[in-house]
Amino acid sequence: MLIAEDFLLLAVDDETGKLANVDNLGVRLAGALLADLSDARKTLLRGAPEAGATKEEREKAGDATIIVTDNAPTGHVALDAALQSVLATPDAPARKVVEAISKDAEENLLAALVERGILEKEETKLFRMLPITRWPAPDSSHETALRANLVKVLVEGAEPDERTATLISLLHGSGLIAGVVGKEQRKAAQDRAEEIAGSEWGVATVATQVAIAASVAAVATVGAAVAAAVIIANTKENAEATAAALPAGEGTPVA
Repeated sequence: MLIAEDFLLLAVDDETGKLANVDNLGVRLAGALLADLSDARKTLLRGAPEAGATKEEREKAGDATIIVTDNAPTGHVALDAALQSVLATPDAPARKVVEAISKDAEENLLAALVERGILEKEETKLFRMLPITRWPAPDSSHETALRANLVKVLVEGAEPDERTATLISLLHGSGLIAGVVGKEQRKAAQDRAEEIAGSEWGVATVATQVAIAASVAAVATVGAAVAAAVIIANTKENAEATAAALPAGEGTPVA
């Protein structure tokens, strides 16, 4: 299982089969895939901060360059698509690579999980009109073991290995820690996740830190673009509404 697959499984509600409302989920999955590529020894980093770097230096990790060291296919649709995105964006900063990977990350990861029978795809229509897709889990054995391991680290104080620290850091940055544990354990889990995310430079890989920094930068970029689009759309709607309300001959206000 990829780190990105574990992340996505935890983002799906087990009861409803719906994806959690995660801000720019595709971008965050792309960051996880970037960490997976490094874990698979497919990529190296150039210009990444050194271990022990300050917070300010780590925040600039999204400017690091990702170099492909092995372009042989892995056989995993999502990982191979991510690898091709890195190859197609040579010398681009990591945050730009994350944006490129994010375009198909969610779709490819869901397809891989469905193909292996870990999730199922159910399509229905609300009020016979609005299409709704759910992703129930017929086989939850892996996720059950995954959650148990996370509880040991987040609640019981066990030390995380490199992979678990990476996953916790990604979950923490996406607001998904609360859904991993019981309600009474959430405060302790949040505090522990914040501790791991803050000290991960020495626990997880440099590649993880770059992936997270790149995801944060890409989320900010995508979020700003979405906000701008909403503002433009609202301005246009308001202008059209105002124009329609004006008496004939008074002209149309400029948006």
